Amino acid sequence: MTYDVVIVGAGVMGSAAAYWLSRAGKRVALLEKHEPAHVGAASGDHSRKVRYQYQGQDIYTEMVAEAVKLWNEFDRQLGTDFYQSQGALTLQSVPDHPSITADYEGLQRLGFDPRWLDSSQLRRMFPQFSNVDSGYFVEGMGGYIDAAGATRALAHAAVDLGAELHSATEIVSLSEAGGCVSAAVAQDGRSFEGEAFIVALGSWTPRLVPNLSIDVRPSAARVHYLKPEDPSLYAFPSLPPFAVADTNFYGFPIHWRGSMKVAEHAIGRLFDPDADRERPDPEAFSKLRGFLRTYMPGLADAEVTYSKTCTYAMTPDSDFVIDVLPERPNVLVATGFSGHGFKFGILIGQMLSELAVHGSTRWDMSRFSLSRTPTVVEEPW
Repeated sequence: MTYDVVIVGAGVMGSAAAYWLSRAGKRVALLEKHEPAHVGAASGDHSRKVRYQYQGQDIYTEMVAEAVKLWNEFDRQLGTDFYQSQGALTLQSVPDHPSITADYEGLQRLGFDPRWLDSSQLRRMFPQFSNVDSGYFVEGMGGYIDAAGATRALAHAAVDLGAELHSATEIVSLSEAGGCVSAAVAQDGRSFEGEAFIVALGSWTPRLVPNLSIDVRPSAARVHYLKPEDPSLYAFPSLPPFAVADTNFYGFPIHWRGSMKVAEHAIGRLFDPDADRERPDPEAFSKLRGFLRTYMPGLADAEVTYSKTCTYAMTPDSDFVIDVLPERPNVLVATGFSGHGFKFGILIGQMLSELAVHGSTRWDMSRFSLSRTPTVVEEPW
């Protein structure tokens, strides 16, 4: 059988692409080495942040707004609540931090209504925090998504619409004929022939499509789940999703087995996503405790109930790669989501489906092109 589109990788991007393509009546094969949202994947966690703030990078804010609409529609369709809209609290420990200023002004420019809070207002409204100077709160904008649940639901919805999901299927090569890719070849010898191909393998992408013109490197960030002694202070609405911007730490209120999530959004150590992903990281744990002692002292001694590696597929500029391979014109690559891509997943899946079928999408994709010249950033967006 020849499929209209063969998708390699059943994380959120690949599963969402399969969903939209199947909705359009296309014959789709969705191939995954493990299973959708497996624990080692970037999509395999209990929560991923949804934020509109992008330091004045308007295209991302506009994409978040569209993605949230699609997540809400998907939840209504399934009767689920994968997306939790709880607002967003962004803090700074010193006045006039440039990223805070850019975020606040960017939201205002796009017609949103962030509420600025001084230190006395913060102490009154959010006593969980110490040593913060000021910040802003956006009501009902932002929150988090049940990452693993949403990814599995997209894959299963695609199957319900006619897609074939092949778990435990590791693709090791792409075979070519007549100047185009003709099939994805599995380790066990099976071959999946297609007219078009989407490679959405996250940190594993360079293994299947090496020598990309934009460097994509696996980076390990550690996330932690804490069990507060006083749950009432750390549950929504007492505590919304938050970030202390000049520390790069962020977190969510209690949402999984009585625990809340706190993590650092930063470029971590480079690593092999198969070999050493759960290697102990005492430095990350020490930084977590230091953050809590300084900014959330009520959690300084809280029990860590769960900790795992969050995989970032980093590009030098922290922008995504969504483009056709120049030498393989029927292959789309979606990778390099640099620790901030999950919330866009349902929208990027729609983009990929349009690009695979029509060769174009209404979005300006130049920022995500393989032909761009990346400007190196020290921190992810």
